[in-house]
Amino acid sequence: MGKKRVTSFDVAKRAGVSRSVVSAVLNDTPGIGVGADTREAVLEAIRELNYHVDAGARSMKTGRSMTLAAYGDTRHPLFIRLLEGMQQESELSGYHILLCSPRPKGNDGGRAELLELYHQRKIDGIVTLDHTSYRDEEWASRVSAAGVPYVSVEGYAEVPDVHSVLADYSGSVATALDYLMREGVARQPGPVYAEVYHEAEGDNWAERNRRDAYTGWCEAHGVEPEVIRIKEHGGAWTECLQGLAGEPVQPNAPLLVNWSSAIPELYRAAHKLGLRIGEDVRIMAADNTIQGHRLSLPSLSCVEIPYVSMGEEAVRCLLQQLSGANGNKAVQAKKIWLPAVLRAGESA
Repeated sequence: MGKKRVTSFDVAKRAGVSRSVVSAVLNDTPGIGVGADTREAVLEAIRELNYHVDAGARSMKTGRSMTLAAYGDTRHPLFIRLLEGMQQESELSGYHILLCSPRPKGNDGGRAELLELYHQRKIDGIVTLDHTSYRDEEWASRVSAAGVPYVSVEGYAEVPDVHSVLADYSGSVATALDYLMREGVARQPGPVYAEVYHEAEGDNWAERNRRDAYTGWCEAHGVEPEVIRIKEHGGAWTECLQGLAGEPVQPNAPLLVNWSSAIPELYRAAHKLGLRIGEDVRIMAADNTIQGHRLSLPSLSCVEIPYVSMGEEAVRCLLQQLSGANGNKAVQAKKIWLPAVLRAGESA
């Protein structure tokens, strides 16, 4: 025979209050005032009796599972950092995270299963990490029809009626250029911008924002912009560096690269040419996907997209939507833009 389970009735009896008061303390029920002394008596009884809330009963009563779904590729380092932020913020509100990965079969990558989980009351909201060009209208329509609280991280930047947490890519380029061309180390003419691209991926808002921010910065500082497009793994870095450094080599040649994932190939090309990174050529990256400031030598100067903070903001946005649903009022979709973080290294 197992030990008898402690119930809220036992807690109420020990504290000398009604079960409704115990419920109000546990759930922070709005409209039911509980004095400080009474609250402390209830909490003391909970500690003494080692009482634990019945999650199933609580879910039936409140209509919440206290679980949020996080959808993304677990092999991707950015998703892991997003999860870190989501976990931190969720714990503050007593929520758990259900990890959901894309499915190889099906057109929607398994997103339909997320809606099923919501209808089964197994999750209360959904956060997806999307690529920057993601704007699937069918998925957004299904989410809206289901009434599920939803936030896309990096997706739907140009779709006004979907909640999104986004990186300020324009601001990140301005921050990078200000550091790269800071007084005392840079030379004229201005910095070259190397835009690495995937062959199969078209232009998207993030790359457009970065490119426009670069040309705008150059115009504001009276220098001629120079954009070089380089196919990922295309082996064109040698020609890029030769054109940048000149003959004879000009010191402090500044180069801004849109993706840090291209840095290993760039470093190898500089080594083959005998160029000293940080001296002959000064390199900066407009993101830090591969944690280049830790993994490269010389250490990479970069601006980092704040995925941990984006995870925190995504959870806050979900909880605001949930609060609005409890009050029977819609929460207007919003775009939350977060600035990048400067990581100063030895390469610039």
